[in-house]
Amino acid sequence: MKKAFAFSLLAGAAMVMSPIVADAGMYSTKKVVRDIRGNLVKNTWGNCVITKWEADYNECGIDSELLTIYFAFDSSGLTPAATAKLDSLVDMLSGSNVESVDIVGFADMIGNSDYNYNLSRRRGKSVEAYLAGRGVDTRAVDVRAFGEDAPVSDCSGIKGEELKACLWRDRRVEIKLNYKQKM
Repeated sequence: MKKAFAFSLLAGAAMVMSPIVADAGMYSTKKVVRDIRGNLVKNTWGNCVITKWEADYNECGIDSELLTIYFAFDSSGLTPAATAKLDSLVDMLSGSNVESVDIVGFADMIGNSDYNYNLSRRRGKSVEAYLAGRGVDTRAVDVRAFGEDAPVSDCSGIKGEELKACLWRDRRVEIKLNYKQKM
């Protein structure tokens, strides 16, 4: 009885999903997910859902993960992974219509607020310096710092080294590209 129910449930789901799967083929080269009407699908935070985790342009713009640079604990030094992301970003920006760039630094909650604010500022400045070294005009760059005030990790109940590891997403710089307005 349970097998028959499970089979009918799967068959029903397949019938509902078949128009979506049939339409997916015509959009597969775009690397974005679309609903049955062809509209872009976005997650809870308003980011486009993409089919490949590559730092690349798609119909939603630049992959938001490319615009987030992560740092080691208590460090403002760029890792090889961070410089690779920034190099990809610089390559994509050449010839684009970006008018200005906002660089916002963050820190995790370990340590006191003043220290974390200064650490997040140093992280933002290290990204700015790297971009300047790669030829990005930093006169149109605004560096801000939030310290520990905007966490994205949920590590409640965790302590010690596990807490430090859990908070890795909070040790970041987010880059926002401001495009020229089309006339």
